[in-house]
Amino acid sequence: MNIRHLAKRNIEGNAKRYLAYFLSCIFAVTIFYMYAAFIFHPDVIEGEMKGAAVTRRGMIAAEIIIIIFSVFFISYSNGAFLQTRKKEFGLLTLFGMSKGQLRKLIYFEQTIVSILAIVVGVGLGLLFSKLFLMLMSALLSVDSPIEFMLVPEAFLYTIGGFFILFQLLTLLGLFKVGKQEPIDLLKEASKPKNTPLFSYWLVLLTVVCLSITYYLAATIAMLNVFGRILPILFFVLVGTYFLFTQGSVAVMKSIYGKKSRLYRGTNLVTDTNMLFHVRDFSKMFFLTSVITAVILTAAGTIFMFYADLKDQSERNMPQAIGWVENNAEQHSIIEPDKVRKTLNDGGFEILYEVDIVGVPVSHFMENVTGERVEGEALLLPESEINRILEKRGFATIELRDNQAVYNYPYEYLEYDFFEKDEHLEIQVQNLTEEVVIIEQLNKGVIAPIGIATSSIIVRDQLYEQISNEVPLSNKARVHGFEMDNWEQAIEVSEMIEAEANLDGAEHQLQTRATGFQSIKQGSALTLFIGLFVSLLFFIVQGSMIYLKLFTTIEDKKMQIYSLFRVGLTRKEIRKILNHEVAMLFFIPFVIGTVHALFAYVALSNLLAANLTRYAALVIGIYFILQLSYYLITRKLYAKSVTNDIRYTN
Repeated sequence: MNIRHLAKRNIEGNAKRYLAYFLSCIFAVTIFYMYAAFIFHPDVIEGEMKGAAVTRRGMIAAEIIIIIFSVFFISYSNGAFLQTRKKEFGLLTLFGMSKGQLRKLIYFEQTIVSILAIVVGVGLGLLFSKLFLMLMSALLSVDSPIEFMLVPEAFLYTIGGFFILFQLLTLLGLFKVGKQEPIDLLKEASKPKNTPLFSYWLVLLTVVCLSITYYLAATIAMLNVFGRILPILFFVLVGTYFLFTQGSVAVMKSIYGKKSRLYRGTNLVTDTNMLFHVRDFSKMFFLTSVITAVILTAAGTIFMFYADLKDQSERNMPQAIGWVENNAEQHSIIEPDKVRKTLNDGGFEILYEVDIVGVPVSHFMENVTGERVEGEALLLPESEINRILEKRGFATIELRDNQAVYNYPYEYLEYDFFEKDEHLEIQVQNLTEEVVIIEQLNKGVIAPIGIATSSIIVRDQLYEQISNEVPLSNKARVHGFEMDNWEQAIEVSEMIEAEANLDGAEHQLQTRATGFQSIKQGSALTLFIGLFVSLLFFIVQGSMIYLKLFTTIEDKKMQIYSLFRVGLTRKEIRKILNHEVAMLFFIPFVIGTVHALFAYVALSNLLAANLTRYAALVIGIYFILQLSYYLITRKLYAKSVTNDIRYTN
């Protein structure tokens, strides 16, 4: 038997160990190939598909993420495989195998697995490319579907890139074993496990880091988001690392030996195993919990943004069609009758109309940087605004004397331009009037265009008093049409835009449906691309747990056999195994979910929306997938460990 045959036999003998790693590599290659087939497709590069360029850049970014993650996962997996087989390698060297032959054996094993993964992955990618291109065609709304074809560049980059990646990581890993002496390799597996120690200071650091992380995430706002992202990432990584390397040891040792339900029956064996192996598991717990948090946060953010897109559009653009005439005497942009007729001809029911005249005023205010600057706003009457607020389902306002409400249309901006009951002087031509700002209303009421972006709402009597001093030509008129099923009004909105006189005033008219459709398409593509990347992360995360279990299976068999000999039943042994596997799967899930929940709170603050139901849906789906992975792994693991016991009866 030569080294190639020995490598083949070793792979067959370690098939269960290699299974999750092999399937993860296949999935990564498959996704990479399908993305590459789209990126280098002639119709995408040379065609004029709307949104294709943006999508192509997004997929290139996803390809880079896949490669980076593959480097990390393959390196981790190779190290785990080699670490658990040191005793085997030590025996081979004692039997006469040279270090060069040992390196060659490891090289052949890794190369065979990698070539098989590349071949199967590319084959599956080719098989599903047609469906993938059809889905992309639908998302991009192209007139004719993207044609299925063999793309040479996709084959070249996928096969060549992954082969080079596998080879480099194999060469970097195999020399670590080859440098060690046989006696060191044989002793590696028999080193005794000492009771792990921990530092109270590092446990305190864990609490401090995670507390800072959760506080920063829970209180994040649009004004400070960019300054908090890096601190949150830093503190959550440091806190999570020490949570498992120090905090978990502290918790286990604090209850160890005490009278507790945690240490009754078979739990004594399970928890004692966890205590003495917690340092071995800590790195894996850290990595898998971070991956869980990344998956839930990334997938949840994309999904929540996509699901909340319609509400966001309605909040940011109060009416489906809106425009502002800077001269209230004429309709220089478009006649309201034309818009009304176009909507009626298109079969859309008009829910309400906005036709409100306002007086442009100037005033001084403190901006978000703390500087006192001159601002502009549209002075509007209370009764007209209350009518629109009622139509939009908002609470109305009630003013007395010279009280006023300052309206800024964006809910996500948690900043008050004026203090409560602050006196404000507004100037209109040669007229100066003082009002008292009793509230800042951060809700979209009228089309936020030009002078109408900000408005000051006053009592009707005060408005009439000021308005009578200003000619109609110096006032602004705001129009708006809200309709049912507005998201279907893309063609109608485009017709209105075509009929409007927008020469040099494109920003003076807004149509909600066209902007919504463009953002929705981009969000759907992002969701579609991110779905596959998140799924890859999930499979790799589960594979790391699977790998950890099956690379220590020989030691576990010896322990379980000893327990069987001292009187434990097969049912009790399976209970021990089930608890250990469950802890490996669900401890990182719980920690990762907690991290993700605070990320969802931050996202809710930024979008000024309640995203609870979307968060519950994302976490629920992930839990079901994690539970399925756990059940499959548990069954395979328990069968492998107890297989030898069956023959002792």
